[in-house]
Amino acid sequence: MKKVLLYSGGMDSWLIDKIWKPDIRLYVNMHTRYSENEIKKMVSDGGDVELVDFPLGMWERPDAIIPLRNLYLIMVACNITGDEDVEICLGATKGDRVLDKSYEFVEKANDLLNFLYQPQHWIPKGKKVRVNIDFKDKTKKDLIKMFVDNGGDIKEAFTKSFSCYNPINGHECWKCKPCFRKFVSFDLNGYIFTDDQIKTAVNYINKEIMPDILNHTYGRGEQEENDIKTIVNKYSKYLK
Repeated sequence: MKKVLLYSGGMDSWLIDKIWKPDIRLYVNMHTRYSENEIKKMVSDGGDVELVDFPLGMWERPDAIIPLRNLYLIMVACNITGDEDVEICLGATKGDRVLDKSYEFVEKANDLLNFLYQPQHWIPKGKKVRVNIDFKDKTKKDLIKMFVDNGGDIKEAFTKSFSCYNPINGHECWKCKPCFRKFVSFDLNGYIFTDDQIKTAVNYINKEIMPDILNHTYGRGEQEENDIKTIVNKYSKYLK
């Protein structure tokens, strides 16, 4: 069974690639507002990533959500593997809230795809499909620890993975949701940040995230909330 990882080069998919060791890393160029930066990063880092052009960005909402995105991506992974049986990994982690990274979604997707790939005139032997979210019970902090515990270099993980909504000269802004979550996860695994990075990230967290946590509306689970509180307390001297 061919192993395909839906890959973006972001923190989660970069770490899962090293841990899960897929046969194919599949990047679907959806032509979103972030695609160009993601592709530039992958090209500069080298490595074997299969790129497929599929302009789902035409349906990108202002909040960056593309409805049904992961269902489309899973179907792309099925098509690029032809008649081969395939296992497709979605980079879902414990804090993900969207329904198309849920256990129920995966169960329904597996039922639908295996129904459609039953033996029939155009695929006589049929095709087995398994979609997985095997890292759904892991936080971003857990993934980093797994990578390091298996001999990985935390500095490499930090520099090679990239997730940012508003990059500045190709670098993380440290004041958007992907950036602050990367900051929290790496800091709690011992990565050393600069004072400027700390100041920017912690003030963003205190202003934009802590109110939701205090109002019980953050919604990413108690473990992540406690990690965020730990960081704010640790770096309270940086707060404006």
